Amino acid sequence: MNRDHVLNVLQQSEEKRARFLKAWIHGVEFLGPRLFGPGTVETAISKDDLRPLRGVVDAVFDQESEGEEQFLAAMVSFYDPAWGEELVNRIECHKSLCGLTFELDHECTGIICELLMNYEGW
Repeated sequence: MNRDHVLNVLQQSEEKRARFLKAWIHGVEFLGPRLFGPGTVETAISKDDLRPLRGVVDAVFDQESEGEEQFLAAMVSFYDPAWGEELVNRIECHKSLCGLTFELDHECTGIICELLMNYEGW
């Protein structure tokens, strides 16, 4: 592998992290910052500043609209796939990526797409 390719991959990773964080913040703002922490959308410099807060999410999950439940479960899945699966099992939808995102509005679908394209693991 030549040096230019390695530098290009490193640049892409930096760009992917920035794009992921931007999309993640957009999702956090949509769902409500109270569900994420320990940081805020104003102070977040990495995705770890805005992790889903399990106690808060679990407490309010069933009070959200169906679309918000689906979107929140999808977002949580990026952070912790097993927890995301637990949330998906609590809602009425097909238990697949397509089923989970089929009824989302364009804004939420766009956020999920951007997260998928730039996800490098948590």
